[in-house]
Amino acid sequence: MTFRSMRGVIAATWLLPALAVAQSATDELQACVARAAAALPSKPASALRGIDGLPRQLLALRSYLRAGDVGARWSWTDAEVGAYEQSPAHEEALAALAWAQARFAERNPGYSLYVNTRARSLDTQLERWNTNASVGVAAEAMARAAAEACVAAPSTFAEWVRGWRPDPPANLAAPGLSAHGQARAFDFQVLQGEVLVAGTDSRRIDADWIEGGWARRLAEVMAESPAFEGPLRSPREPWHYAYAPAEGASPDGHASCDADPDAPVDATDAD
Repeated sequence: MTFRSMRGVIAATWLLPALAVAQSATDELQACVARAAAALPSKPASALRGIDGLPRQLLALRSYLRAGDVGARWSWTDAEVGAYEQSPAHEEALAALAWAQARFAERNPGYSLYVNTRARSLDTQLERWNTNASVGVAAEAMARAAAEACVAAPSTFAEWVRGWRPDPPANLAAPGLSAHGQARAFDFQVLQGEVLVAGTDSRRIDADWIEGGWARRLAEVMAESPAFEGPLRSPREPWHYAYAPAEGASPDGHASCDADPDAPVDATDAD
């Protein structure tokens, strides 16, 4: 065996205990998360299994524990979105959006509003949660703190998860809790012709929306409609407005009993 090979063996030997400790800590955290998630209702529990990686699961678990009984406000599946799009409630939403777009164009010649009118299904929310950078940052921070909390007080870990606060928060609601999931919120973007002037990039809020004046101009239009409330303040999203029809819209077009679809404690709901 050469000296270089011996040095590699020695280094690996030193690393083994550290790797074992790290694996043990991960196993303990997984066990704590599993116990905290055991009492979740079936829909959040199922969504949790569709989330990639323990840190992102943990961050979503926090929202699910704080939300409690999600009831009728849980986001629709792709099939339910399709059913909603055949309903009178969908036509009502399209009419409200068309009014906002026309009014905005009238007050701002040469500019228009773009809005994605399709409800954001649970499937889409899961896909975005698994890839969103802000979710990843918040999730990793929570996982680091959770590892210590799990060891220090495993019996009260669920309470710790519920009380932990991300700083800064992720800019997505946990899958299933987004108001976009029942077409109860819409994100607006400002275009000049085909050029995007103010979009949904949180890094451009000050430059495009505040200094550019588009937050104020959009708010002035929305204030004229009883169908929209906003914009979202936490996190700050001047493009995000809740849609509040006279009666709630369910996938079959009937009224929903969900009085406050934007009620998750983490009202974080950007694109």
